[in-house]
Parts: sequence; structure tokens; C-alpha cells
Amino acid sequence: MSGEGSRTRNGRVRLWAVLFGLLFVAGLFATVGVVRPVRAQPTSAAGSASLAVTATNGYAFDPNTIENVATNTTISVTFTDGSDLAHTLTIIGLEGWVIPKDYSDTQILALAYGSHPKNLLNLNVSGSGEVATGTINATGPGWYEFVCTEGGHFTLGMYGFIAFGMSLPANLTVSSGLPGPGAALYIIVGTIVVLVVIALVLGFVAGRRKGAKHEMAPERLGYAEPPADGEPLRAETQDSRHS
Repeated sequence: MSGEGSRTRNGRVRLWAVLFGLLFVAGLFATVGVVRPVRAQPTSAAGSASLAVTATNGYAFDPNTIENVATNTTISVTFTDGSDLAHTLTIIGLEGWVIPKDYSDTQILALAYGSHPKNLLNLNVSGSGEVATGTINATGPGWYEFVCTEGGHFTLGMYGFIAFGMSLPANLTVSSGLPGPGAALYIIVGTIVVLVVIALVLGFVAGRRKGAKHEMAPERLGYAEPPADGEPLRAETQDSRHS
């Protein structure tokens, strides 16, 4: 009986481990969802002829959506590096177009520095606290996407939108940035946890099958084999009952 109790306890332990693993995975991927693109919250420049943008530690621009900037004038821009990495603030010269999210670094560079389209602005900063200034000869109305052209930064969510003389389209989405080590780490850890959970499930199933296969017959434990329906008791069983 102790063996059966041990198997029952082991089965419960495996079951709780599986449930804990599933809850952990659910929480993990809920956390990953926090860094996905969110609805843009535009900052209105309200006809202003000057802008200030900061590169943050989370691979993002602050602000990353700007609308109602003045048209037919020269816009003064101040770009501040609020991180420990190099960044650019590059406005791509394609009006009303969103860069596909799967664009490679090479494609981003070609857009940013090619002769056609010509970018509206390109500012570079290379360290914490560094400031770069420039101007935009705004026409409009129209809206454009701006990006960081440093390797991998666009993919990590470093982009935004600016609109001259108009509001940004309501259906634009902008990355909230990647806090901490980034989504890649969550995906790797989540994959490992899923594999562990699968292993626990398989171990639980295999353990139950093994227990059933190697379960001792009653006579091996000192008990007589129970008779089939209608079959008389064995002689030794009868003798033992009368002794």
C-alpha cells in the first residue's frame, strides 16, 4: 500500500508542477503583450515652429507622434540623447506611407540616405546628454514617418510619425518601446518553460503507465488471488480459514 501511496503523491506533485508551469507561461506571454504596438497618442504641436524630441533607453522616441506642426515655414528641431547609445532622428521623405515592420537595416538605410526620396531631416547623437539641432522646411499638409537608422533600432520599435498642418490618421500604431532586455528574452524563456511543461506532462503520463505495468499481483503481496464469479475457493484457502 505504501508503494501505491507514493505513486499517488508523485502524481499529484507532477500535476501541480504542470499547472504551475502553465500559469507561469500564461503570465509570461501576458508580459510580452505589454511591449507590442499600441494606439498612438499624438502630441499636438498646435502650429509651433519648434520641436524637441528625446531618444530614450527603451529604444523609443519621446514624443513618438507629433501632429498639427506649422506649415509653410522653417521648423527648428532639438534632438537629445537620453540613453547611452547612438541614435538618429531621420524623417523619411515619403508622405502618407508607413514603413513595413519587416524592413531590414539595409532597406532602412536606403530609405533614409538615398537620393530619392530625400529625407526631410537627419540628426545624429552618439551618447547620453548629447544634443543635435536642425531645421525642417515644412510645406504640407501631410504626414511622414521618422526612424532611428542605427542597426536594429527600427526593428526594436524606434520610429514615430509627424504631421504638418493636420492630425495623424487614427489607425496609426506606434511601438511602446522595449523595456529591459527586450521581447527576445521573453520569447526564449517562454520557449524553455513550454518545453519543461511538456516534459513534466510526458513524465506524468509515463509514470502512471509504468506504475500500472509493474503493479504486483495480489498473491505476490501475500494475498490469495480472488476467485472468479461462481468458482469455489481453493483448498488451501479453505484450510487456512478452518485452522
